[in-house]
Amino acid sequence: MADRASRRSLPRPLLLCLALAALVVLAWAGWQIGRQGGQAEVAARPALWHVTGHGREAYLFGTVHALQRGTTWLSPEIARATARSDRLILEVTGLEKERRSRAVFERLGRATGLAPATARLGPADAETLRALIRRRPGVLHGLDGYESWAAALLVSAAASAELGLSSEDGGETVLTRTFETAGKPVRGLETIEEQLGIFDALPEADQRLLLVQAVREADAAASLHADLQQAWAQGDLDRMERQFLAPLDSAPRLRRALIDARNARWGAALDGDLRRHQGIAFVAVGAGHLLGTASLQNELSRRGWHVRRVQ
Repeated sequence: MADRASRRSLPRPLLLCLALAALVVLAWAGWQIGRQGGQAEVAARPALWHVTGHGREAYLFGTVHALQRGTTWLSPEIARATARSDRLILEVTGLEKERRSRAVFERLGRATGLAPATARLGPADAETLRALIRRRPGVLHGLDGYESWAAALLVSAAASAELGLSSEDGGETVLTRTFETAGKPVRGLETIEEQLGIFDALPEADQRLLLVQAVREADAAASLHADLQQAWAQGDLDRMERQFLAPLDSAPRLRRALIDARNARWGAALDGDLRRHQGIAFVAVGAGHLLGTASLQNELSRRGWHVRRVQ
């Protein structure tokens, strides 16, 4: 099984595709992110869309949860949009509480009678994992007790822990603080349990693919995240799609579960929310959901909304 999983490993940028597709990957990793010193301020102008129709309007924004410390992205256009909006709709809420307690992750991610994590990998990948465990024992202690999807997220967390990233500068934290300070409601399209449950429901073969790729990408985490953040900061959707979404074409079952099916559910939910409620909604989801033909923008367009990029 381990050898088959190794041979079927996916293209190199997959783990960051998953970080975009499922916010909780880097959100949970944020439990160990941001421990290093400050970085130079980086001005970013990520993409923003204005949604109109049916006598209603909303804004649509793609986030990267953990960013280089000091990154500034709250441009005048985004600040104006948040000021005009009367509610915030996130991909998920409660991330800070989950990072502190790890309750849902521990409940879904642990199991008994599992093969050791290294036995789920081919020989070369197993040795790479052993070296990573020696470097990051605090994050990877007890890895053998986690299902393969959870072990993959832990390996991703271990790799990210050395990058000096900050979830405090990420979209969800900044936007939540902005709206709550203004006394405006914040809600999520999914619960943390639903997000992690998507991983938990994956077949073991797909879970092992995630684990293989997490191990193989660990040493390249810095360059992979730098590429992601640069493309996001420049609002370069074509580059993001080439680098971080196209690789999932070779794993259609994963793409369907992690991106396309969720976009369809969210499009229906947002369509209903916008039609039912007056005022303006500011919608912020992982940037990977705003790429490709099955993007959330296209889901809304198919439901009769006009979506126009404004930044």
